[in-house]
Amino acid sequence: MGIKLHSDLDTSSIGKDQQSKQAQPGTDERYRNMIQNLPQVVFEIDMNGCWSFLNTSWALFSGFEVDECIGSSYLDYVHPQDRPRCKGVFDNMRSGEVEHCTDAFRFLVSDGNYLWIEIHAALARSSENKPSGIVGTIVNISDRVSEEELLLANQRTLTATLNDLPGMVYRCRNNPDYTMEYVSGSSYQLTGYHAQDIINNKRLSYGSMIHPDDKLGVWEGVQKGIRENRRFELVYRIITADGKEKPVWECGKGIIANNNEWLGLEGLIIDFTRQKANALNQLENQLYDEVTGFPSLPLFLDRLQSTIQSDGDRDFNAILFVVHLDRVLNVLDQVDSEAFNKASIEVGERLASITGPRDSIARLDNERWGILINNRDEKLSISSVAQQIQDLFLEPVMIGSSNIYVTTSIGVAACNDRLQNAEELLRNAGHAMDRAHALGGGRYEIFDPQIHKQYITGI
Repeated sequence: MGIKLHSDLDTSSIGKDQQSKQAQPGTDERYRNMIQNLPQVVFEIDMNGCWSFLNTSWALFSGFEVDECIGSSYLDYVHPQDRPRCKGVFDNMRSGEVEHCTDAFRFLVSDGNYLWIEIHAALARSSENKPSGIVGTIVNISDRVSEEELLLANQRTLTATLNDLPGMVYRCRNNPDYTMEYVSGSSYQLTGYHAQDIINNKRLSYGSMIHPDDKLGVWEGVQKGIRENRRFELVYRIITADGKEKPVWECGKGIIANNNEWLGLEGLIIDFTRQKANALNQLENQLYDEVTGFPSLPLFLDRLQSTIQSDGDRDFNAILFVVHLDRVLNVLDQVDSEAFNKASIEVGERLASITGPRDSIARLDNERWGILINNRDEKLSISSVAQQIQDLFLEPVMIGSSNIYVTTSIGVAACNDRLQNAEELLRNAGHAMDRAHALGGGRYEIFDPQIHKQYITGI
């Protein structure tokens, strides 16, 4: 069955009503006003591919008047490079091959530019249950596309730098074996062993690679850094898979639990030469947020990608929470960067207080944080974690000289082997967060593809 805008409202008549400017009394009028006042563009395309209905948001989005567009082909507004794909999608719907779709295209606006939009559309049927056209919504996602392209560029930059400087990012337990829980993909270039050989000491431990004459010095250097609660930097030798000695440089820090117990280590180990010293400092800055000290966006994405790729081999759940701090943007312009940075550190410390040693946290932007929760012991309670996050902000956040009460809009997405990449996982959680925010904030929503489509198209 196709989707109607409302069970009492025949979608095939919307365009005619708009052209005649005649409003029906009662329920139809109430729903018509609701549709006209929506911030998203609501549209209907007839079986000939022409606009038969556009709500008033179309004029605000495109700059074109509604009356001048009704009756014209929707393809006239699609970027030439996107037209074949857009036409194929809509033709499949009109023929009944598919009932609904979600896709992104570039649409023309009145100043001659093109904006990225996301279309959520469904097949419309008449009261006789015959296909009458396509109905749906249009949302401007140009800002989101720019952010995602920036994230991809940042991740590509990090990956390229790691490839140029053979080394590995790691997280391990604080024991003489340095049992690895996470290793980046560059481990083979550094050690001659693949990541899966080292993680959980499957083939050998990283500690067994350290040169016998250097093991004691490495252990003492690490423990000294932990005792003094600072990052440690070490230069020592490892024995690679081909039996050769290789000098390495390591920069790491301890992972501390809520009860101040040191649980593990994380850092970077890299092939050491004098010529690479300057590049090392640059790489370290890319790995961690300079304000909060938490993983940077590229490193966080790398950890998401690693979690996705290893999902099938694990016996625990992984859930991504994207947390939006409602109303924070309202005060951002009223304080200086130093005050806001202090507030970001406080927010990060609150969120980190509910995470474990295997979890990851990152500041995505000024309003949003990402938390990857890994649970090995039992099924993860999403509602429990979401409630913990909300409870963290029962007390106000000090921003500048003001105590600001904030609520949280939380989006949740599960890690599974159907995901193609880290960006898709982050995008899914972001969609759920947007829905929670649109529903008033102070709540959480779990991403579900079907619910997401119904939320956008089933108006």
